[in-house]
Amino acid sequence: MRPYSTHALAMDREETFAHGPSEALALVDLETYPPFVSERADQLDLMAHLYGQTRALTAIAWNVPGATLSLRLILTEDDDALERLARFRYGTTASGWVRTYGQLCLVNHDRLLACAHDRALDLLHAGHQAKNSRPRLLNVPPGTYSVLVLHHIPSEDASPQAASDYTVVLRHYPFPAPRVAPVRLPALIPCTA
Repeated sequence: MRPYSTHALAMDREETFAHGPSEALALVDLETYPPFVSERADQLDLMAHLYGQTRALTAIAWNVPGATLSLRLILTEDDDALERLARFRYGTTASGWVRTYGQLCLVNHDRLLACAHDRALDLLHAGHQAKNSRPRLLNVPPGTYSVLVLHHIPSEDASPQAASDYTVVLRHYPFPAPRVAPVRLPALIPCTA
């Protein structure tokens, strides 16, 4: 059994699953996210590292309640998904940008901290975790993503034991086509002898 789950996200489709208890979740680009290792790393060190990676567009993290929650991932290329979600009661939990060449990893705080303490571990293979708490490898089209994390606000008549509901909207912007600078050749001057 693999220590992680793989999901191929299709454009304008939703992927929904339950995720185990954690303090926080992060979405990181597997190719460009630099490992953070310090045997004495604590919560603040990890937060400072994630802040730097958020600025570098390799990660985004957000706090979640310490209970099993329902996560819904939506991959889109336009704002139609956000317009459909506007009819429901959501609060914005986090937003940011992530650049990827096609593999994002949804990982929990415990896994990030375990990797910080042991150089031999990586995000996908860092020890044993419960099935619903394992990292999730998300295969997505290469590009830059605007990430919006929404938390469902329950109505007054909802049960307090209802699982927390988070929707992560990944708005895809493809990488621009490579630009080739025009080549300017000096005027050819005929050689006279």
